[in-house]
Amino acid sequence: MNTKRDGAPSQDTSSFALPVVSDRPAAAADAVGEALEHAAANAVSTEPGYGRSYWRSLEEKLGASEYMEETRPEFPVGADLPPSGVARREFMQLLGASLALAGATACSTRPQDERILPYTKTPPEVSPGNPLHYASGMTLAGHTSGLLITAREGRPIKIEGNPQHPVNQGAAGPWEQAFLLSLYDPSRARVLRQGKSPRALRVLAEDISTLVGKAAAADGGARLRFLGEPTNSPLMGDLRNRVLKKLPNARFYSYTAMTQDAESEAARALFGGQAVSAVYDFSKADVILSLDADFLESRPANLAYARQFADRRDPKNGPLNRLYVAEARYSITGGMADHRLRVKSSEVLAVAAAVAQAVGGPAASLAGAAAGKAQLRGDLNAWVQAVVGDLRTAGARAVVVAGERQPAAVHALAHAINAALGAAGSTVRYVQAPIAEPTGLSQVRALVEDIKAGRVDTLVITTWNPVYSLPADAGLAELLDPAKNPNRAKMSVLYTGLYEDETSQFVDWFVPAAHPLETWSDGRAVDGTVAIAQPLIQPLFNGVPESELLALFLDEPFRPAYQLLREYWQGQAQATAGAPADFESRWEVWVSEGIIAGTASPAATATPDFGAASALVTGYTPPAAGELELNFVHDYKVFDGRFANNAWLQELPDLITKMVWDNAALVSPQTATDNNLEPGSLAELSYGGQTLTVPVWVTPGLADGTVTVALGYGRSGLHESVAKGVGFNANVLRRSAAPWFDGGAKLTQARGSHKFSLTQTHWRMEGRPVALDMPIAELQKPSVATQHVLHRVQGELKPTIHDNLPDFDYSNGYKWGMAIDLSRCTGCSACVVACQAENNIPVVGKEQVARSREMQWLRIDRYFEGPENDPKMVMQPVMCVHCEKAPCEYVCPVNATVHSDEGLNDMVYNRCVGTRYCSNNCPYKVRRFNYLHYTADKTSTEKMLMNPDVTVRNRGVMEKCTYCVQRIERVRINARVEKRLIQEKELMTACQQTCPTQAIVFGSLNDKQQRVTQLHEDERAYKLLHELGTRPRTAHLIRVRNPNPALEPAKSAAATEGSH
Repeated sequence: MNTKRDGAPSQDTSSFALPVVSDRPAAAADAVGEALEHAAANAVSTEPGYGRSYWRSLEEKLGASEYMEETRPEFPVGADLPPSGVARREFMQLLGASLALAGATACSTRPQDERILPYTKTPPEVSPGNPLHYASGMTLAGHTSGLLITAREGRPIKIEGNPQHPVNQGAAGPWEQAFLLSLYDPSRARVLRQGKSPRALRVLAEDISTLVGKAAAADGGARLRFLGEPTNSPLMGDLRNRVLKKLPNARFYSYTAMTQDAESEAARALFGGQAVSAVYDFSKADVILSLDADFLESRPANLAYARQFADRRDPKNGPLNRLYVAEARYSITGGMADHRLRVKSSEVLAVAAAVAQAVGGPAASLAGAAAGKAQLRGDLNAWVQAVVGDLRTAGARAVVVAGERQPAAVHALAHAINAALGAAGSTVRYVQAPIAEPTGLSQVRALVEDIKAGRVDTLVITTWNPVYSLPADAGLAELLDPAKNPNRAKMSVLYTGLYEDETSQFVDWFVPAAHPLETWSDGRAVDGTVAIAQPLIQPLFNGVPESELLALFLDEPFRPAYQLLREYWQGQAQATAGAPADFESRWEVWVSEGIIAGTASPAATATPDFGAASALVTGYTPPAAGELELNFVHDYKVFDGRFANNAWLQELPDLITKMVWDNAALVSPQTATDNNLEPGSLAELSYGGQTLTVPVWVTPGLADGTVTVALGYGRSGLHESVAKGVGFNANVLRRSAAPWFDGGAKLTQARGSHKFSLTQTHWRMEGRPVALDMPIAELQKPSVATQHVLHRVQGELKPTIHDNLPDFDYSNGYKWGMAIDLSRCTGCSACVVACQAENNIPVVGKEQVARSREMQWLRIDRYFEGPENDPKMVMQPVMCVHCEKAPCEYVCPVNATVHSDEGLNDMVYNRCVGTRYCSNNCPYKVRRFNYLHYTADKTSTEKMLMNPDVTVRNRGVMEKCTYCVQRIERVRINARVEKRLIQEKELMTACQQTCPTQAIVFGSLNDKQQRVTQLHEDERAYKLLHELGTRPRTAHLIRVRNPNPALEPAKSAAATEGSH
């Protein structure tokens, strides 16, 4: 963050706004500028005083001359230049993706047909302008989360988490928040077709009826196959069973690119073939060991786990937990670790076996079975012994979690360690799995064998895009391609999807799928609780729900998804002694609450059989030997590629690299040096006989001797305009035998370079203590050095001759403020997407982001601390902090940025003429300028989709975080009508409401009972750039760690004595 004062932009602003003469005395602006210069001149560098050096990139850490020169100006090079010749086609592509509407949309977006009768008294909830909230659900890769959706005049405009759902508990992640944009995506498939000819659904239904009739009479459907997503839906499970009852010889196979196959395999071996899931309770865990498990961000229960974990990182809630992580990549969970071990993914088995051997009991026997499979490196012994000591001390209040990328052998060892510690029934419990059938690549192999043997005449594909998502050697893509399979004409293939993607080009029948918010459905959470998902809008593009498509194979009279769902649950209610009349009332409660109470899965009855699991470990084949290990990971933004056409997620900075609109081959600094690679250089990545040219990015903290690539990019779908051409497709290198990691890869330098767009390098800290973290012991008993830093960010500011700005009086009203706890923040970025959805923030594209013109009001700054090969990481959300003495307010020549009587730093958009003086004078760099006219050619339909409570800004206008003033005003109106004050729990900003860890708190600082006021008075609270005297209304709380003293390096004498 740069506080250099510029009285005006150095560039010509005539292309953005007309010159304006201000009647405000220049002395006011000069006084502010002199105050800032005075504060900067008296600032003390943090490195010697604090004993820690924070940095955001390797270039900044190493002081690369080119980087330092580029970031020396207050604004990055190119940010102040007039717009370049962006092709209209490219810009309108981004505009369409951000607005997510087509003109034809309005023709089908209407409320459900109903009788028109006048109200004798109109209910207030149906009055125009009042938002309505509906409970619904979202199923992703076989697991369902609960949603609470806001609709305006029949159109859903915002998604939150369902407070009553056991996983969400009111929170929502980036995928849930961006889920709505896919609903309105104009690139969605619209035409049901046979070959290239459009067909009516009636024609397809008749063909299926004929097929079912013949199959039932001939061979019982022996030549019919289904390939779908793993189903956790009771309705879909029932429909499958009914289809199999009618066609007993048909076969259902399940596959999705991101499954818990290894966990399921280990559980079946342990529990005698039963489908069992482990449900963790991190609120009870004092010590946690993660074996390549990114449980704070990966599905299916990350939202619940993140909140449980964060509650134990607050010193006010009692002793802190302690987190150990062993992993190859730098994950969100690794960033929250107290101790993180960089190891290859193939070495995690050795770590798990060593821990199991030391813990003893049933774990030791399994560790013996792993002998010879992996050998623990000698330099890791101290780390393992420290972990074992903590686990033993914690006993039943410890837990070990294995990651979905790890083989079943590692999962078995984790279960054995938990059993030896007594954690079963405490921090981990076993329940019947929501998904009972086998899933994964083994299912695809069986299907491929059936097709090759000529046993399949009809194939129905409902899983997401298997041609793209399957490993290159799976064989299904070749069998579907008529050019590669001479017998392809003998098989009829039906595929349903939201888009005309890579799979749709090889099928005989393509059916546009209904978006989940356009149909009725149900699904189970990880603990088995059923959520009812209701539609919010009529199908925009005539999409067909999967339940209705599958019901066609019953050869029964057509029934819509709503009727299918009601009939199923009515049958369940009657089977549990519910009378038909009672069902109606129960159904209304289920739909309104979004969940069916009492449907959580029962506990598993079988006891673990570690003898059977021993065979699983013994039969494990380690990855191929080789100096370079290739790792595949799901992307934090586009998942396995199904969200690649979502522009909100493409422009969301990656949680670790802060990269947008791209993926890269990530390597550690040492690996880059060993292979003569630099950030942005192209390289040839070879593995398994395949070679792929990839751009390289050097990432601190990765294990040496590894290269990590994210899946989900390099899409080539027919109409997926946003996803097309973004990144490279890593699936071409994947192999079914080692889908997640393997040795034997090669990375060689190639000609050329690649231009990345990253947001983290746009502003510099200049040595200031911005994101603070420290051990809890250091906070409780600070050293002289720490006292110096705390005084700098918390101490009382001495009045100077420059302190001539008047104070405001808030004694008779509200005094809005915010607090952000860095100990709770994982950096998941759900708040960034929520802010974008709430405030009509546009997408600008990769080129504009590269020029520092991103528009997100809220950013997550990621800071490293320590050596470049193995640093620690701190996340810090930053938005407008609503300064009490805001430098931006005193330089605006037209009074477009003003101070409200409740302390908000308001923007008056229709006054703004685009001088950007305010942005120059903002030390936090949180203001965003509309360099382009993002609202051009916007139709009335597109306007209706946006949040009507938030003004849509035009070119040449500055914007920033408003503390969700529109939410404040709506709650104020309700409170005024009811003649009462605004209550704390009824007002939440968009970022606060979606945060899984409750890291963000908002409220009135005048109320001493509100949590935000208490956090402002917490010993960890500090203000960003406190020494400037801007008096921010947003307080950040220092992140505290709980390190094991046995693994902490000894403090230097300088740090202890606090030398400057």
